[in-house]
Parts: sequence; C-alpha cells; structure tokens
Amino acid sequence: MAYNLLDNIGWCCINVPPIAGASQITSNVPFPLQIVPGVTSLASATPGGGRLGIQQDPYTPTVFNFHFEIEQALPGNISLRVGYIGSHEYHEVLRADANTAFPTICPASPCPAGLPDGTKYFSSPVVRRNPQLGSAGIFFTSAVNSYNGIFVDVNRRFRNGFALRTNYTYGQSLDNSSAITGTQAGGQVGVVMDPEDRMRDYGLSAFDVRNRFSLSGVYELPIGTGKPFLSGVKGVADKLVSGWQLNAIVNVQSGFPFTPILGFNQSRNGDTGLPDRPNWAPGRTSDGIYLRTPEHWVDATAFALPAAGTYGNVGRNVLTGPGLTDVDMSMFKTTRLTERSSLQFRAEAFNLLNRSNFGLPNLVMLTPSGAPASSAGAITTTATTSRQIQLGLKVSW
Repeated sequence: MAYNLLDNIGWCCINVPPIAGASQITSNVPFPLQIVPGVTSLASATPGGGRLGIQQDPYTPTVFNFHFEIEQALPGNISLRVGYIGSHEYHEVLRADANTAFPTICPASPCPAGLPDGTKYFSSPVVRRNPQLGSAGIFFTSAVNSYNGIFVDVNRRFRNGFALRTNYTYGQSLDNSSAITGTQAGGQVGVVMDPEDRMRDYGLSAFDVRNRFSLSGVYELPIGTGKPFLSGVKGVADKLVSGWQLNAIVNVQSGFPFTPILGFNQSRNGDTGLPDRPNWAPGRTSDGIYLRTPEHWVDATAFALPAAGTYGNVGRNVLTGPGLTDVDMSMFKTTRLTERSSLQFRAEAFNLLNRSNFGLPNLVMLTPSGAPASSAGAITTTATTSRQIQLGLKVSW
C-alpha cells in the first residue's frame, strides 16, 4: 500500500523551505448538490483563489525500459558501443484545472455560426463548474511518456598519456506533461490546455534534446621524466618541463522545445494558468518561422487569434529554442616536491569560446487585439555563463 504517493508535489520547486505547511479549509463552500442535509455551507472563496489537489486514489506511475547495445573492441585500445534506449511510461503526473467552465460542442446552441462541428465553445461570461471556487489545480496520474534514442560511443582508454571519449545521441521524448511546476517565465507551461482532452497536449517533452554530442579528453604532454622527449633532463629543467596535462570537455546539443501561448484566456474556460495557444495563421506552419535573433527568436506573424471561446490549433512544444555549444578546457602542471608531496598549478577556462548560449524565448506571441506582442520570442536569459577563467594551486602530501 502506497502512502503519500505525491507528497507535497505542488511545492517541489526551488527556493522554498524543505517542509511546506499544510492548510485546512475551516469554512464551508456551497456545492451544487447538498451532500449532507443540515450542513452549513462554506463561505465563498477569494475571487480567483484556488488550491492544488491530487486526484483520489492516484495510480502508481509505471515505467517500461528497453535497452539493446553491441560493443566491439578495436585496435589502439579503443572500444565502440552502438545501442538503442527506449522507455514507455504511463500513470505519470500532469496538472489540470478541474474547475473550468463547461464547453458547448458545436453546432449546439449557443455556438456562433462558422465554427466547425465538434468545436468546443465557451460562452461569456465564464461560469465555472462550481462558481463559488476559483481555479482548482489538480494533479492527475494520467500523463504518458515515450522515449526512443540511439547512441554511438567511442572510447579510447587512457594509454601513453592520452584518453579520449566521444558520444553522440539521437533521441526523441514525447509526453503530454513534463513541466508540472513549470512557469511561463521559465519557458514552459505547467498545466494542460484542455482539461477534458489531456492528450491534446501530447508532443515533445519539455526536456527533449534531439541531438547531443559530447567529447572529453586528457592529454599528458610527452616531455620530461618517463616521457618520450627530454626524459633525461634533471634538476630545475626537469621540474619545468615535466608534469604538463591538457584537459577538454565539449558539449554540443540542439535546443529545448517550447510552446507559443497567448498569455490571456481567449478560450474563456476560466483557467487562470493561461495555457491557451494561438492558431496558425493561414498558410503558415513551423517551417520558416525562425528569425533566430535574441530580439525575436520566432516570427509572431505566423500566429493568429482563435475565435473567442475556442482553443487554438497550435500544438504543445512545436517550436525549438536555441542550441548550446560549450567548450571547457584546463591545463595542469604537477611538480613533485618530495617523494611524498607535489604542487599542482591549475588554469581552467569555462565557456572558452565565450559563446552566448541563450535560454528559451518569451512564450507570449499575441496581444488581445491579435497583433504580435512586442516581446514575442524575445530572449532575456542565457543557459551558460560568459567565459570564466580561474587559477589555482593544489598541494598534495
């Protein structure tokens, strides 16, 4: 029997105390149906207020993992690995507003003319399922995830002062929720757009990286005592030329996906999480949408407002943010002082190329009038620091 399967999941964020206090409703909120005769109804909730909750009897998340690889030894102390990694998950956690308005399925009244049959339409004003409550963010165990990836790994084990390892992975992760504590400021939307059709959010995972290449290496300069060159030097000359080592780490990867949103409740379903997405403008798709500048990563004119009271047709995480290239290098010089002690000088450079690795852009694409937002697709954060160089001394004995 599982207890507190999703304990305090709503507070599993950064910069909060390790223990979040529990709260209890001590007054009654009137519900549409009286459950117990004579019970005093609860006072109305603060307008717009809401609580996070967990579905009754949540299911246990389940994961199936698949892994297959072949490994071959090659000449030169090199090994080659090629493999496949996959997984399928269900009963994962997603967050949805359980107190949105009831939609009308067109063409039933009061749907306006022109909306396709089957369209969900929300009339105005917004009337929630329980109008005495605000948004009710509920964690449901109805999310699914699927990952498939292939990788190639080449490893030259350390020998004669040299080691090198390279790895390339091509993979794709799909789900309908992977950012339950995500914020629009952080480049993700934490709630599903349509609480009644949660698979409508099925798309790339928030952490999906399609291509990733990494390289790491160590190279000891072949000079000084015990090395091919200048191995016979003694005294001060030996201490100057011996013990040099170069190290490098290189990471190159494609960008994380993100979802274009409106930033206001165009659907009129009452969800204060504001996950509403736009429509594609006529004739536009994700092809040709990228401007790739920090001011406007994407072209907001590719989007259009959905009809008031309806959801947009743009999918979740259909766009990709900037990729990342990061090169870190270091140089070590180890000088033996005595038989039991040594001094190591370290010079380390992080983001050696001083490349601007930008974060995800602003998600809000349109204003309520349908015009492109001034900050649509603007990037204001970076994923790595600028170049940093540090020097150090280390004494071992």
